[in-house]
Amino acid sequence: MLVLAACGSDRDPLESATGVSGGPSGGPSGGPSGDPSGDPTDGVTSSGTDTGGSSHPPCEQYLACVAVVSPDALPTAESTFGPMGTCWDSSPEVLQGCLDSCASGLSTFGMVYPDEPACGGGGGTTGEPTGTTTESGVSTEPTGTTEPVFCQDSPGRPDGADCSDSSGCGCKSGACFLIPAVGGVCGECLGDADCDGGGCTAPNLFGGVGGGSQCNAGGPGDGCQSDAVCSDPSNDVCGEVMSVPGIITISTCGECETNADCGGQTPVCAPKYDLAKFGGRFDCVAAGSVANGGGCQTNAACASGHCGEVSAMGLLKFTVCGECLSDNDCGPGEQCYGGSADLNVGKLTGATCQ
Repeated sequence: MLVLAACGSDRDPLESATGVSGGPSGGPSGGPSGDPSGDPTDGVTSSGTDTGGSSHPPCEQYLACVAVVSPDALPTAESTFGPMGTCWDSSPEVLQGCLDSCASGLSTFGMVYPDEPACGGGGGTTGEPTGTTTESGVSTEPTGTTEPVFCQDSPGRPDGADCSDSSGCGCKSGACFLIPAVGGVCGECLGDADCDGGGCTAPNLFGGVGGGSQCNAGGPGDGCQSDAVCSDPSNDVCGEVMSVPGIITISTCGECETNADCGGQTPVCAPKYDLAKFGGRFDCVAAGSVANGGGCQTNAACASGHCGEVSAMGLLKFTVCGECLSDNDCGPGEQCYGGSADLNVGKLTGATCQ
């Protein structure tokens, strides 16, 4: 399971108090490929800030792979792992975590796309072999190829168990939900198409409530890939609630996705995050009704009039209401300090004046 350390409050003023006028956004980009060698902190000053111009081969290779196999995710991945990404303007610990994530993501894509050179592949078996898998994970009756077929996982793994073979051969359910840079989890589905009459809820990356991916009824807060699976007439819009750029996007059924979906006494669309379940949903709310620490997309949702961004490790980002966006919003002698995302207790805190 992915573990992202939440940003604490011992930071410089305004580190995370970035004002927003729209919804959360992000995006990754590619760069020249290179051999993963040398000190991963090359080009980083003693303060942990990237000096610019330095290369990060594991992430360059990961982005090159994403560009080929998942081009829609490339802009988001570039904003985090690209040359000007958020990874490189941080501490040495975060920088190393980003490099490790790129290497892990490249490895995962390499398993999913073994024949793609950009992801480190170079060919594989031919035909469509089938056979009986033994406890060792080796197919004993391969057909259509001259080579034995291997399952990378031992068989019979229950939902919620780790897995690494994209075929799902090690999972009782036959579905291994693979997440780049994280790994895989056995579950009921890989997408909405695997479910009957509802959507697919992704596995919880942080090991909280829930285990593997699950088919749902398309109710409020249930995972989805399109509006079509949202069954509640008042929560029939599939909207992106949160994402780890280039790794996973969480969309759920809710009342809205933008203000255009709302009206009347509740004209503002705002996210209601549920960190324990790695999800949430969008609700239509009255202007100025969201308290500090609550989700928002625009200043209009907040009682304070200030909607700012907080993040966990600079990767998982949220927009929440807080006391300020800059020092100008605070009293004499006070400064605006960025909020925090505590994934361990599932709590978001907006920016504060201190």
